[in-house]
This record gives sequence, C-alpha cells and structure tokens, in this order.
Amino acid sequence: MATIEELRMSVAHDPCRIEYREPAGAVPTGTPVTLKLRVDEFAKPWFSEVRLLVGEPGGSIESLEWRVVPLEEERGGYRAHMQASDGPRVAFYAFELVLTGGESFFYVPRADGRSTMGELVVSGVDGTWGDDGWSYADHRIEKPSSGQYGLEGPKPGFQLTVYESGFTTPEWLSGAIMYQIFPDRFARGRRGALEKGLAAHASMGRPVRLHSDWNEEPEWEGTFGDGGEDDPVYDPIDFFGGTLAGIREKLPYLASLGVEVLYLNPVFEARSNHRYDTADYERIDPLLGTNGDFRKLASAARKQGISILLDAVLSHTGDDSRYFNALGTYDEPGAIQGSDSPYFAWYDFEHPSEGASYRCWWGYPALPEVDERNGSWQRYMFGGANGPRGVLAQWLDRGAGGFRLDVADEIPDEVLEELRESVKSAKPDAAIIGEVWEDPTTKVSYGSRRTYALGGSLDSVMNYPLRAALLGFALQSVDAYQLCTFLKLQQSNYPSAFYRCAMNLLSSHDVERVRSVLAFGQSLKQFDRFGQYEAVSAITAEQDEAGAQLQRMLVGLLYALPGSPCIYYGDERGMHGGGDPFCRATFPWDGARRDCGVDVTDAYRELGAIRKGSDALREGPFACYALGPDALAVVRTAGESEDGASWVVLVNRSDRAVSGAFDAACILTARAPREWKPAHECDGGRVTSESGIVLYTAPPRRAVYFSSSAGAC
Repeated sequence: MATIEELRMSVAHDPCRIEYREPAGAVPTGTPVTLKLRVDEFAKPWFSEVRLLVGEPGGSIESLEWRVVPLEEERGGYRAHMQASDGPRVAFYAFELVLTGGESFFYVPRADGRSTMGELVVSGVDGTWGDDGWSYADHRIEKPSSGQYGLEGPKPGFQLTVYESGFTTPEWLSGAIMYQIFPDRFARGRRGALEKGLAAHASMGRPVRLHSDWNEEPEWEGTFGDGGEDDPVYDPIDFFGGTLAGIREKLPYLASLGVEVLYLNPVFEARSNHRYDTADYERIDPLLGTNGDFRKLASAARKQGISILLDAVLSHTGDDSRYFNALGTYDEPGAIQGSDSPYFAWYDFEHPSEGASYRCWWGYPALPEVDERNGSWQRYMFGGANGPRGVLAQWLDRGAGGFRLDVADEIPDEVLEELRESVKSAKPDAAIIGEVWEDPTTKVSYGSRRTYALGGSLDSVMNYPLRAALLGFALQSVDAYQLCTFLKLQQSNYPSAFYRCAMNLLSSHDVERVRSVLAFGQSLKQFDRFGQYEAVSAITAEQDEAGAQLQRMLVGLLYALPGSPCIYYGDERGMHGGGDPFCRATFPWDGARRDCGVDVTDAYRELGAIRKGSDALREGPFACYALGPDALAVVRTAGESEDGASWVVLVNRSDRAVSGAFDAACILTARAPREWKPAHECDGGRVTSESGIVLYTAPPRRAVYFSSSAGAC
C-alpha cells in the first residue's frame, strides 16, 4: 500500500493554470469549463473511485448543495466538463478519491496558502467534509499573532466565480491612479467660503469649533459633550476649514503625482466634520462651499484628466437632517415629527434600537437607519420613469464621475441593482465602488450570500484584503509564497473587469496610517484612543526611517499590480496616525510637523509617471513569482502590443540582496530583451532574461523596476 506522501505527490490540480482549468479564472454565465485532476498512471490502481464534487448556494447560507459531476479517465488523470450556471453565482469544487480499501481522501486548497496548487487531505485527520465543503482542523490552520495582518483562511473548495455575461466597468477607472481626500483636512483655499460656511452653520444652531491653526491636532480625547468626567463623549464637530476651492487650487499638485481619480469623503451638508451623518443630499456643506463650487472643481479636474468619485452614504442619514429633523433645525417636518412628514416611511419606528425610539445604525442615535426598499426613498435617490431625476443622477449632472458607496454590505443586493441601473442610465460610464471589507465574492451578510462582484451592482470594491496581505508581508506574518498565492487567487476569483478597477489602498479614513503601522511594527487597533496616541507619539526617528523604507517598497509593489492604486492624502508626506480621528489630520503643506516623518513624495511621483505612461502596468497581463520567503517578482507585459514595454518588478523585504532565477516563459514572449533597463529604485538590482528564464538580483528592502524599453535609472 502506498504511503500518504506517495499519494500526495501523485495527485495535482491548480485552478489558476490552464492545463488544469480551462478557461482559468472567473467566467461569464453559460461558459463551458473543463477541469482536470492529474493522477499519475502508476497511482491509479490505488483508487477505486475518483469523483468531482461541485457545491453551489442553495436554500441555506450555512451550507452548499453538492452534486457529483462525472469524471472521464484520460492518460495522466481525469477530466470533467461543466457548464457554468445560467445565473451568476460562486461555486466551489473538490475532488474525492476513494482508496481500494474504502478510505476517502479529498483534494482541496492548501491549508498554508503557499501555493495555488491544492493538497490531498485525510478526512478525520486533516479536517472534515460536510455540507459546507472541506473544513480544516484547527491544528492545520496558521494563525498570525495578535494584532498582525494576514490572509483569510482557506475556502471550502476551489472557487469558480460565474458572473453576468456582458458585465463591463468604466475604462477610465481601470488601472487608474486614485487619491483619497478627507475634505475638511486637505486645503482651505479662499477664506470667503469658510466664513460663509460658519455663518450658515450658526444660523442653523449647529456648533462648530474651528481650529485657528491648520497644524493643530484633531480633537480626540472626548472631554466634551454630555457624558460628564466619568463618561466623556467624543463629538466630531471640530473643523479645520478645508474647502472645495482649496482642493481645486491643489489640482496641479495632484496631477504631478499622476492622479487620475479623486475620491472625496462626504461633501454634503452635515453636522459633523466627517459628514457621514448626511443632513441634505442635494447641497454641498456650506463649510466646503456651494454646489457651484463643486461644478467648478469637477470642471477644473477634468481639464487635469482627473475624475471625481463622491462618497454616497445611503444606509443612514443624520438625525439633524431635513429628513429626520430631530433637533427641529429645518422648517419642513422630518420623520421624527410624525407621519405627516414625506420622509416618515424612510425610517423604522417599530423596531427601535436601544436608547432610541427608532432603528439606528449600529446603535448610534445620531444615525437613524433608512429603509432602502422604501419606494419613496428609492424615487428620491434613483428617480423614476416620469418623475424628477434622482439625487445620484443630479450629482452626475454636476460633474461627478461616480460614487463610492459607504457600508455597501448594509444595502440589500436588489437595491444595489436598482442603484446600478439608475446610475448607468444617467451616465453609462459612471463608476460604482463599494465599501466592502472582506472578499466580495464570498461575503455573507444580513442573511444572504452577497452578489456585489457578480456583475449586477458594483463595478468594484475597496480592496481591504489586499491591504491586510501587503502589510502582513511587510511585517513578516505573510511570506512571499503566501502573498503570491493570494494575488493569483484574487485575480482568478474576481471577474477581470471588476479586478482591474479594485481600489488598492494602504491607508484610509477608517484605518491607521500605513507609516505608523510599518514603523510601530503591528496594528494599532488593539489600543484605545489614548493607547494609539501614546504608541504613535513614541515612534522614534529610526523607526520612522525603517517604516518609510518599507512604505516605499509596498507602494512600489502596489503600483505594479492590477487594479487602481489609491493614495490616502498625506501618506506621501510621511503622515502618522492611528485610527479615527488620528488618521484624519490636516495635510502638511507648510513644512515638517510632529506627526510627519520621512517624506516619500518623490517615490509616489516617480511611480505615478511610470504607471500612467505604461499600458502594461495599467491593464497588461500579470504574473507573480515567489523568490523564496522574503522576495517576489511581478511581471507585467504589453499583451498583444508589439511596441509596448514589459516590466519585471522585484520586491525584497529582507535586509540582504537576493539573487537567483525563475521561469517566466508563460508570460514573456520571444521579444523579451536579454538586458532589462532599470527604471526605479534600481541601485544594486539587475535583471537579464533568455527564453523566458529570468536571472535577477533584488536589493534589500526595496521594490525595483526593470523595463524592456525604459530609460536609465
């Protein structure tokens, strides 16, 4: 009888390689798919039966409905022919191999995530097979230490994503460089808009604490409000006075970074500085300017080749809004005034949250939830066949290029589909990006398997799983094998149009600044606000320098990947900060500040110029190779273009140079040069190639770029 090691060596399947799955990757509905399991000829007599198990969503979100698909024996293994389902969905599959003695083995994705190739596992030893597919035993799962970044666990089988045939995304968004701005904190611009805004908020009885000094820290200690000394309340009503005019004045700076898409956190009228408590969807907050100022910004941005994404906060409003009107700010009756309000049906007074007489977002009374299925709300947001244009269409008319949807997982799928139809009818090339923190293809929330990535709603999402993987790599909790596997599987599992538009970020308004994470060496989320403040304040110059070096490395890798690399304002200036509100400080326009470390703007600017000028880096074919645990190579080619440049990007997190060779024949054509020309951060690095074999030297703690046609470094 063969040993388990012999059995494992004789069986193979890789969902990312065309010799095992054709076509590889996500497929449109109705696509024929061929799957192959390699079983060495000498091993076939060991097995009495080999079966393909296919699981698809059924009536329960807790389990999959599994069926057996016949396998045809062929030389070197077994083959199955499948027809992708008529409807979009995510399916999983695995192989069951029954020994002649009756014992069952399963071939499933690897527990350690170090290869896209699967592994043969023993039921009852490595894990169990059940209605939800394969589940690994706890002792087989690697778990990063507390506070570290890492990867999501193995899935119940190999994933096959089936999406709507004909699904497309905006060409201008695909691979574009993005920049995110928290509007109150970027640039003041002309003083007039701020003065008018202060007067407008005062006329509505809204408190505004204006910082006189742009370089002060945001308020964070929570020593104000109604909680008393023993229970301080944090109330985000301190403002620095950033305006839309200020952003418009800084467009040349953004253009110098290669920015093509500008994502603005909420700009609509609201009580707070973050403006996620919308008061009026139809009006720019007067502290930022006017609707006319937005038109001017959108027009000026277009002239710089920049499109604007607006933050659409649809799952809830503010209690101090024209729709709810809890404080009586507005003459028009809001929902709290009773059923005479035109907005009463938007809210739920029958299932109140604790501490409120209505249902509110995550229990915050200041954020009453809306019923997105309500017809009145939908007509207001999306418009109707014979009625006025909806709010979203109005902002597209004013110059917006699309929307980022706040907490998209809290908006029902059927409403997201209505939203897509409304937005695309108003502007066919408008973009819709969702805030989704997990894998959007397999996300389960509010009692359903979500369909964000299947072609009927979102164009793409904020790529937080990629952020966790990249930070894990920099901080040693993810190795190069695992990172390459993650990158390959994400490309395989996402529809290609969706994948090319993913917002690939390292920081945002909801997470710690990347510089602080890298300098501190772990997540700051395990600390409360005081702990985060103390931890970041204690970062030394030496730690910051090390963090800056890792940041340059990660940004170099980010700009080499498919998707849209997104800069969070000020990251390029070395800004530090923990979570909200520390990550929301003002942009340091006038020199060094205590919360800023080594400036790496030049690296962002150089990478922006390289990427913006390269079709291969924006949209070309992608391949990833682990060069040991500490280094990897990304290869991007010009595809069918004969005159476009191809790229080899070497990334090495270790403190020593790494040299070796890898086989890239599957992506490099015969036109690939022998000597590759250095293009970025290349001192000490070298790349040569012949017949697809790449010889390399990757210098320490850097991402270095080599091009088939670039100029000297």
